Amino acid sequence: MRFEVLGPVRVSTPDGEAALAPKPRALLAVLLAARGRPVTVDQLLAELWPEGAPSTAVATLQMHVSALRRVVGERLRSVPGGYRLDLTGATLDAAEFEQTGALELWRGDPYGGVRAGLSVAAAAARLAELRLAARLGWAQRALAQGRHVAAATELAGWVAEQPTAEGLVRQLMLALYRSGRAGDALTTYDNAAAALAELGARPGPELDALAAAVRRRDPTLDLPAPGVPARRSRFIGRRLELDRGIGLLGTTRLLTVVGPGGAGKTRFSLELAREVAEDHDVVHVVELAEHRDGPLDARLAAATGIREEPGVAVLDTVVRQLTGRVLVVLDNCEHVRADTAALVHALLGACPGLRVVATSRERLGLGGEVVFTLGGLTTPAAGATDPHADAMRLLADRVAAARGGAGLAPAEQVVAAELCRRLDGLPLAIELAAARLRAVPLSEIMSRLDRRLDLLTGTSPVPRHQTMRAAIDWGYDLLTGPQRTLLRRLGVFAGGFDLAMAAEVAGTDPLDALSQLVDRSMVEFAEGRYRLIETIREYARERLGPAERAEAYGGLVAVWERRLAAPPPLDGPAHTEWLTGIAADHDTIVAALDWTLRDGDPAKGLGIAAAMWWYWWVAGRMAEGRAWLDRALAAAPPQPSAPRARALRAAAALARNSGDLPAARRLGEQGLATFRELDDRTGTVAALNNLLITTQAQQDYRASLAYGYEALRIAEGDADARMVAAASNNTAGTLRCLGRLDEAEELFHRALAGFRALTDRRGEAAALTNLSTIDRRRGRHAAARSAMRAALAIYTELGIAEGQLDAVEGLAQLDVLEGDAAGGLRLLALAERERSALGAPSFTPDEIADRDRAETEARARLGPAGVAYAYRQATATTLAEAVAALLAG
Repeated sequence: MRFEVLGPVRVSTPDGEAALAPKPRALLAVLLAARGRPVTVDQLLAELWPEGAPSTAVATLQMHVSALRRVVGERLRSVPGGYRLDLTGATLDAAEFEQTGALELWRGDPYGGVRAGLSVAAAAARLAELRLAARLGWAQRALAQGRHVAAATELAGWVAEQPTAEGLVRQLMLALYRSGRAGDALTTYDNAAAALAELGARPGPELDALAAAVRRRDPTLDLPAPGVPARRSRFIGRRLELDRGIGLLGTTRLLTVVGPGGAGKTRFSLELAREVAEDHDVVHVVELAEHRDGPLDARLAAATGIREEPGVAVLDTVVRQLTGRVLVVLDNCEHVRADTAALVHALLGACPGLRVVATSRERLGLGGEVVFTLGGLTTPAAGATDPHADAMRLLADRVAAARGGAGLAPAEQVVAAELCRRLDGLPLAIELAAARLRAVPLSEIMSRLDRRLDLLTGTSPVPRHQTMRAAIDWGYDLLTGPQRTLLRRLGVFAGGFDLAMAAEVAGTDPLDALSQLVDRSMVEFAEGRYRLIETIREYARERLGPAERAEAYGGLVAVWERRLAAPPPLDGPAHTEWLTGIAADHDTIVAALDWTLRDGDPAKGLGIAAAMWWYWWVAGRMAEGRAWLDRALAAAPPQPSAPRARALRAAAALARNSGDLPAARRLGEQGLATFRELDDRTGTVAALNNLLITTQAQQDYRASLAYGYEALRIAEGDADARMVAAASNNTAGTLRCLGRLDEAEELFHRALAGFRALTDRRGEAAALTNLSTIDRRRGRHAAARSAMRAALAIYTELGIAEGQLDAVEGLAQLDVLEGDAAGGLRLLALAERERSALGAPSFTPDEIADRDRAETEARARLGPAGVAYAYRQATATTLAEAVAALLAG
């Protein structure tokens, strides 16, 4: 069976194209846009009736489902709450196009002939953009191959369809110009300008520039740049960097392009020279990578074709002949940096029309030098698959070359984006990875990235480009002994670090050596922090010997033992700053933790894991936190200790907040027993509080109250104001579950006063949330809303998403009670979505019951169409947007 959406939507069976009425065809379009994923009934109603579903819509939908099933059979499957179209074994022309880029698959506008909602419109827009990109790619390849007449013929039709698509217009103008039809090229420009004017726009600068170049018969439109080697493969991306480089060359005579091995400094400098060649009388490229012996001026003379004159110094001969506006590219200068600096200094002083572009791992150190730092290509943001990111474009292009024209499949996009991020967008690493894809699946390359230095190999005739290890060796061999030692030790960091951390790992003051590593492009420095790119980090770790490794990781562990010793701050700004700092260093912290559990002292790892639990909870990384705590508890000595007791309590809290109540109770009881054995009264109270909440969630209210009253008794006896407030708040929660509202309200007020006296903002927010619930149940809606909004403001200030969701749900219930069923259901649906993403289900029994009651009431008031609309609104709203609106209102 074949499904087609690249034109009018249709389905073909062995008997030919099947006939479908408009609504079943629209239903098919929605299911195809979902690409095999389930679509709920509410979503289908919203898609098929964008203006609002009639009261009979559910029954009508069943009729359309039956009609479509008569055509596609059991492929249309019922799933809980909706339907799914099984595409296994079927063909979809859109998928074929995304895999092959074959433009002949298109028959018209995508998803033509159907009237449906947002998902179909979004899918159609996406396909239209892919078709435009494919057309541009085809045109660029045709022009590069010299097929100007054929390109002009095809492009003329495409431009007639899309007269304002400036990329296609540019390609058509260039094809016409190279076909000897400069007048037609300018007519094409005028037509595009007129079409844009009807939309209130005008041609962009690139189109204007091309028209101007056509008018002046610019030779760069059809001739390669003289003196610059021809491209061996397509140069992709770097548009912003090139524009900046061109601008800098207009104001300086020495531009040094620096960056780590594999960043593409050579390709960038050649492309830069190609784009500015028309501004110079001549361009000379001098490759210095293989230069080992002899004077550099002789090498320059040979590269520029200048013959030595008997009895005349070579440099004098070169200077005399480098007249006019000359651009010299000196490539790979780092190993002859001092000689290169001396030569450039002499040339710039003697040749007023000379400009120099140098590429190196470090600056030349001359006056007037402008340093241009080249990093990796742009990569998709975390969690995104942006195919237009430069790194993704390069990977797709090189994969197509390696696979004989077959590019990245749609199913590979997510893995490809992660690969680009893990390789830091380094062009050489991406090209080496792409070359592997002829014989190795992309998923296999990802699974082997922990051995990337052996994985990323190729067959380049340039030795340092054959492997990533060789590319880094080239720079490492130029380092001094202290610089090499520091680089190796810095490999223990899994992310950014500051100078103090580097000192702990180095065991000495690292400032000079670290500054030199930054100068040599082995370490990056930005916004006050240092960083090694992943490939250099692996290289550094690989070179660590056993003793050096133990010293470096020991220093790293000491850093985090000390920095995590104090509990997280309670006030808003300091708490937010703490969260931000831990998030930035999280990967390094768990690298230190992992080393303690594998090769170091597991007891220290247990302390680090116990101190990290609050971050894991607030950040919604509870499963990850539980895994680390479980591993640390298993590895550390079983004897009772303060770190073990804290780790058990932390593991219990994370288990409860992720919905695993049996594990939470078991771990909580173990933690309580350990604190009692250590005679740690503060820890005992904290463990009792922990178990109080867990047994409350299990509806074992008798045990919960027993834990709560014991915690209160001990805390009051020790005059521990913080524990008194916490035990009051939690015990009151159990009393509220039992319907004992008077007792609960009194304890909640006691907790609120205690937290405020301690300036414990998180505790204050929790008490306000609980008091709001009491007020709501007693009909005091204004007081309930005021308290809940105050709690939401505090949780937002602290960056605690789970607390925000508690407050959003409380305000949603008030909306439903006060008649705004649609607004309340929208907030409840949004909170449900965010809880699922966070992995933090509600666990307080009476709160769950209140929420379910409000949702049931809202659904009953709204009916199917209103419910569908509320869910559509929730889908289109982020948590941040909802919170901002609630706080503003």
